[in-house]
Amino acid sequence: MNEHVDGRKLRFEHRRDEVLRAATEHALDHGLAGLSLRKVAETVGVSHATLVHHFGTKDGLVAEIVDLVLARSLTVPDLADDDPDPLGTVWERGTSDDGRRYVRLFTAITGHAMHGDPALRDAVARSMRQRTALLAAGLTRHGCPEPEATTLATSLLSTLRGLLVDLLVTDEEERVHAAFADLAAELERRSARWRPASSPTPG
Repeated sequence: MNEHVDGRKLRFEHRRDEVLRAATEHALDHGLAGLSLRKVAETVGVSHATLVHHFGTKDGLVAEIVDLVLARSLTVPDLADDDPDPLGTVWERGTSDDGRRYVRLFTAITGHAMHGDPALRDAVARSMRQRTALLAAGLTRHGCPEPEATTLATSLLSTLRGLLVDLLVTDEEERVHAAFADLAAELERRSARWRPASSPTPG
């Protein structure tokens, strides 16, 4: 007997990226613990066979969810190169309701990674290197000397991760936002040394 295929299921059948985004939404809402292809298929509204076709196994699906979540954590995909306040934009997105969902799952993923899951550890390490390289390139575009860019990017990302985790755990908005403002002011003081005396301050 042929399985009935409703309109939603047909819509997902050949849209792998859309299936992945929907599966990621499931993970953002429920976490990765206890994740199964059948549970995701039921939530997303596709057949189990469709998930197997697109991702092979649960581990294959989880790996891609992890990559997507890590790519969006502490990253603004559409951040303009000429954004006058890229750090502020990243912070604003990260502390938004949607951003907090990604940061929360990112934090859970890194926790699993530190407890020895090789696949997650590799994914987290790869993501950290990518995020650091992207931020270093952005700092260089804003005038940071190349020898300093990677070190500064590492420091900024580590501090941002710590502040976001603090905010998620304590919910103490005023204190954590004040700490971010202090970080941003220190970066502005440092970046002032990169610009020639005749160059205007971005903003």
